[in-house]
Order: sequence, then structure tokens, then C-alpha cells
Amino acid sequence: MSQSLSSKAVQDIVDRIAAGDLKDGEALPPEAELAAELGISRLTMREAVRVLKDRGVLRVVHGRGTYVASIDEWTDLPTIIEVLGKTTAPRQLGEQLIEVRRMIEVGACGLAAANRTDADLVAMRAHLDEFDAALESGDVEAALMSDIAFHSDVVAASANPFLQTIMTVLESPLMRSRRATTAIPEVRERAREHHRTIFAAIEAGDASAAKNAMRAHMTQTKQDLELI
Repeated sequence: MSQSLSSKAVQDIVDRIAAGDLKDGEALPPEAELAAELGISRLTMREAVRVLKDRGVLRVVHGRGTYVASIDEWTDLPTIIEVLGKTTAPRQLGEQLIEVRRMIEVGACGLAAANRTDADLVAMRAHLDEFDAALESGDVEAALMSDIAFHSDVVAASANPFLQTIMTVLESPLMRSRRATTAIPEVRERAREHHRTIFAAIEAGDASAAKNAMRAHMTQTKQDLELI
């Protein structure tokens, strides 16, 4: 069985759910019919259903059929993020993601203050300097990339691999709102100030100050969403 074919079938089904063609609680078409629509074999179709069942996206009721599960039953974070990214209004999605970032990054910032290494500080300084240079030149894309890199540095300095994995998964849906806010000059200036305050607290090893600084940054970031 071709892995690429089964992966494509998985994506096709997820796309149909995101588009509203398959709704919560709705039964999938019969196996043979859906396999024909997707241009795959029934064996490949079964593999795709198995994958989505393991992710909690589909629920198989023996003797009755296969149904789309409610998204709150899904267990695969990338799939949840992908579908929400396609079905949630940009402003609402941005606000929800900021709430998640606040919960994760405030704690990560405290851990970074306690666990950061000299190498972590070097990386943060470099990306802060890159952000400054991007601001001076008006390069929005470079500012965005250095902003993202700085936040990644903070999470990496927490020395908790689970946090790094979660934030990596969130990068793609975050990109749209972060690119929009970064395009606003005053937002970039505020970000620079917040980043420097965060860095100073981490460098000093002050976990409480670091968390407060990141919390303030997340509050400002949420307010910045109102500008887009």
C-alpha cells in the first residue's frame, strides 16, 4: 500500500470536514463509494479511516458505519489546529491562540530564567539585534522571523522538550496574525521594548520578573490584534 496515497486520503477527508462537506456526527459515505471518489483502493481507504480513528477524528460503529466525531473528541493536535485554522474567523483564532501562548510562554519564561545557559543568552541577544536591525531597515518579514526566533529561544531555554514540541505545532496558525500585527510600525516598537524587558529578566535569572514581563507582552499582543 502506498503511504503517500493513504496520507493523501487522510488529508482529503480532513479537508472535507474543514470545508463543512462532512459535519460532526455525520456518517461517511460507504467505503467503496468514498474510495472511488478519492481515487484510491478500498484497502487504502481502510488505512485512512484507521489513521483518523486513531486521531479521534472518526468514530467507527460496527454494523452501522463510520462517523465524524466532534472536534472536542479529537486527540491529534496538528489536525485540530489545521481544521480550526480553516474554520475560525481570523480575529477569533488569533485571540484563542494568544490565550494558549499566554499559558505556555509565561511559564516557559519563568523556566528559562532558571535554566538558561550562556548559549541560550547568546542566541536571544542575536535575535534581538536582528529584530532591531529589521526595524531600522523597515524589513517587516525579517522582523517577523527574528521575533519568532526570539520566542523560540525562550521556550528552548526552558529546557522542557514538551513545551518546544507544542509551540512548534502552533507556529503555522500563529503566522497569519503575527505577520499582520508585525506589519504595523508601532506594534514592532512595542515588541522590541517587551522583548528587551523579557531578556533582561531571563539574563538576571529572575523567574518572577520574567513571567511578569512575558505576561505583559502577551497582554499587549492581544490588544494589538484589535489593529488588524
